[in-house]
Amino acid sequence: MTRYTPTTIDDVKICVADCSDDMKVEVQSGVPLVAKTVADLRSLPAWPPRLILDVHKDPDPRFSVVKVERA
Repeated sequence: MTRYTPTTIDDVKICVADCSDDMKVEVQSGVPLVAKTVADLRSLPAWPPRLILDVHKDPDPRFSVVKVERA
């Protein structure tokens, strides 16, 4: 798992550059954004402050996930 602390939406796009569009996204309860896939993350107009991305790439794509959490 790789942990990122992006500050802009452009940083987010760099963090998930090697992730597939259909990769699952899990957003921690109370985090003010809606995204179910990496494609949804990429299409966000802005990135809220103090959020962390945990990117877990598994050899089996069914178990790969990006988690969005509060810092």
